[in-house]
Amino acid sequence: MTFIPLDHRRVQTAVIGDKYSSDPVILPMDHHELDRWRKLHPDHTYWCGIQLGGCGGELSDRRYTDKVCHFAHHPNAVCHRTANGESSADHLFIKRGVERLLRRQGLRGKVSTRDLGTGPGDAVDLFVPATRRRVRFQLGALDYFAWRHTDDEFAEDADGVDWVFAQHGPLTHELLCRQGFSLRVRLATHGGERRVHIGVSAHGHPLHWTPLEECTLTPMGLLTPPLETIHLSRARPQPAGFPVQGGLIFAPVPGGQVTEEAPLEVGDRHLIVAYVKPVDSPVVRAHVSLPADSEVPPAGHVYRVPEGARVLVADGGSGWVVTAERYLCLNANEAQRTGLWSPSPVPAVTCERTPIPRAGHVGTAEGRSAKSQQPTAQAETAAVPEGPLSSANRRPENAERARDLISQLRPLEGALGEAAGKQVTRAINGAELWLAAVTNNHGGAANEGGRHVRQLELALRAARHNLKLDEHSTRSGTAGQAQWAAPANLPEPDAP
Repeated sequence: MTFIPLDHRRVQTAVIGDKYSSDPVILPMDHHELDRWRKLHPDHTYWCGIQLGGCGGELSDRRYTDKVCHFAHHPNAVCHRTANGESSADHLFIKRGVERLLRRQGLRGKVSTRDLGTGPGDAVDLFVPATRRRVRFQLGALDYFAWRHTDDEFAEDADGVDWVFAQHGPLTHELLCRQGFSLRVRLATHGGERRVHIGVSAHGHPLHWTPLEECTLTPMGLLTPPLETIHLSRARPQPAGFPVQGGLIFAPVPGGQVTEEAPLEVGDRHLIVAYVKPVDSPVVRAHVSLPADSEVPPAGHVYRVPEGARVLVADGGSGWVVTAERYLCLNANEAQRTGLWSPSPVPAVTCERTPIPRAGHVGTAEGRSAKSQQPTAQAETAAVPEGPLSSANRRPENAERARDLISQLRPLEGALGEAAGKQVTRAINGAELWLAAVTNNHGGAANEGGRHVRQLELALRAARHNLKLDEHSTRSGTAGQAQWAAPANLPEPDAP
């Protein structure tokens, strides 16, 4: 006869009624609590349930005063159950709690436990046909590939899935990044019961636990009071994002603001189409997402995102968007060097070389007037381009005048001193950006024409003063390349 010792394992959980039961119980560990439990439930029988991974044998409750009370198998029982501790029946307690929640809300749904390879307590699934929603209580370990595979399977017959994890790890962080929050589950022992609590972890909010009976099953999924307070959008998952190293530049496409379907959800931010050039990369046409509290950058300019740019990619690679939080408008020189912008065409002006008057010689007033006005008259013969410029600019003569002044200042830049040269370059750059904005039909820019013309006139005056030119004569530049004649309608600079 083979002797089989008594079972000395501390089995904390069992099922009530028979071996196939899903009604769990945890034996009170204190002998006083066990005495009260026995009085309340004198007819209970306890079993090493099949749904606990047990042998199906009957168990007896053992009362101790010097150690923890627990269940024990009858003599000669053979059981290979591996999970015997306090949490070994948590999947059945969660199942019972969800079934009670369905009954309280008057909903029909299917609740089932899942064995994913390590035992029947790996997961609990809920499916509510009326709302086509699923809830997965993930109690066992799960890696990203297994999670993604299961999530794709759920998507075939459900409009949404709530994942509730028992353990905090990479997948809870993944969901926090994707949807702005993640759900957790934990159980606490109260007498012969394990009570279920649902936790919500969100950006900017501490982890908050709510009893399952205070939660609500809605068409949007499992809802807890903290979720209602946080006002998280459960229907707008955040796409994955990758930082752009070194910043980027972009030039909006005229009329490229996106008003129809976007490649992915960007919320209430501006979405435009632009030519984008990251550092050391070719130019690509892409969607650019910009903050809602900023104005839509007008076309005809080039902008630099110095830092913080990211590429957002829709799940499955169905679309992508470049997102930026701040950007700077480049000046004309910087914009032209990018290759994404060039100044508006300036009418060519033929500057006639005129002799420098001999000392003490003063020409006639008529001669001075004719010679000084010659370049201006030639510049004025260039017509203002038809189309957007003439319709957007409220004062077309400002554009004509600006082009004329730019054409006279350009040959002088290389011959000027540092201070005057900077003033001339700054005035030209500002005027060219203004001309580009007007050409692209940005009506607000048309009102700035007078200011840019005045800056060009002041720069011309400073250049003439720097080169010691007056309205009677012209000089060749330092480089000996261009000749310039001052317009007659500019005031004479003060004598040095």
